[in-house]
Amino acid sequence: MSVAPLVLDPRFILPDVGVPAVVRFPPITRGTLDNGLRVWTIRHDALPLSAITLIVDAGSVNDPDHQPGLASMTADLLDERAGKRDAIGVAEAWARLGSSLETEAGADVTAFGAMALSRLFEPTLALLAEVVTVADIVDADFSRVRDLRVSRLRQLRNAASSIADRAFLRAVFGRHGYGHGSMGTIASLEAITADDARAFHAREYRPDRTTLVVAGDLSHDAVMTAAAACFGAWSTPGDHAGRDAAVAIEVAPPRIWLIDRPGAPQSELRIGHLGVPRHIPDYHALVTLNGVLGGQFSSRLNQRLRQEKGYTYGAHSAFDVRRASGLFGCDTSVQSDATAAAIRDVLDECIAIRGTRPPAGDELTHVKDGLTRGYAKNFETAAQVARAASQLAILDLADDAFDRFVPSVLAVDDAAALAAARAHIRPEEISAVVVGDVAAIEKGLGELGMVVERAEGEF
Repeated sequence: MSVAPLVLDPRFILPDVGVPAVVRFPPITRGTLDNGLRVWTIRHDALPLSAITLIVDAGSVNDPDHQPGLASMTADLLDERAGKRDAIGVAEAWARLGSSLETEAGADVTAFGAMALSRLFEPTLALLAEVVTVADIVDADFSRVRDLRVSRLRQLRNAASSIADRAFLRAVFGRHGYGHGSMGTIASLEAITADDARAFHAREYRPDRTTLVVAGDLSHDAVMTAAAACFGAWSTPGDHAGRDAAVAIEVAPPRIWLIDRPGAPQSELRIGHLGVPRHIPDYHALVTLNGVLGGQFSSRLNQRLRQEKGYTYGAHSAFDVRRASGLFGCDTSVQSDATAAAIRDVLDECIAIRGTRPPAGDELTHVKDGLTRGYAKNFETAAQVARAASQLAILDLADDAFDRFVPSVLAVDDAAALAAARAHIRPEEISAVVVGDVAAIEKGLGELGMVVERAEGEF
């Protein structure tokens, strides 16, 4: 009996993958108001919407040494009152415009974002200006917001991941402004006053340290006219005298920082060292290298710790690049009895990728495919375009930085990836933060040959 050949329904046949899409970031038109505020516009006509991002050079790196958390606290207070509106009135004003305010206080900057129907662009921008440019902080609002943030910190100090993240910043960056989280500490928040927040705003929030990014269906001239009407009267007397990121970072000697969580069945691990700023010639090779080491699910760290050893649900590595420096870190959570072995495995992988098992061949090709084939989807909406342009402003990148990403990653060969590994992964400088049950793990950690030092979670 003959068998009819199997014919696949064409609806269920996957198309060929093809080559990665070419990215052409839309042109940025720039202008500057008389008070120094920079205005960047990007035309995006898909919908009658405009994405607005206001970037102020006042991040946690600008916190005074004795007041970590002040930048974030100040930003959080600004929408508590604007003009004659209290917090509820401000929220209602945003709602009437069909929008809302997003505030993010990062390491280098504080960013304020909103979406606006293009026909309501100017009143939306006017409300943003009213909120950001005037620190109308009253004591009652300050006390309430501070109490909420202190309560949040008390919650976070019960989470091993939060303890490890904060301790790792301190271990790598020390007393530099990058060495603390944006939330600050309970002690610093309780000592900060409303006058401190007002003074920080007066010192750090300045038009000549601010960039307005707008992506939407509005012309550059229309945005400039609206920006002049909303921000033109904003002025700050005197020169800026605040702290910035250009302060030398004292690298701490490598060691294991051990934070006790009695009875914890797992250990939270952060392993790494001081990294690099965004402006390095081999950035794309570094991104590709990290994909091999720990940046993707199929990366070496995850395969070893999860698939081969069964220590964890996942292990990940990243190069966190900032204006003045950066951070190389591997993070995972492992069962307590595997703590020392997991640290050794991470160190072994960091050593191997530098020479005994360099990134090469199909492994490198797989990573480059993962980085490039879906890259174009990052620039589909006005909000995505505004966010991308904001990164150009924050990190002082060239306008074609996104255009060059795909071809630059595809051009990374075995030699370039190995050179990046040898330049930017330095096993001899690696420190580790371990949050776990000291009674169960301390002996094993002592056998790794690294200095082990007890520490307290900084909250």
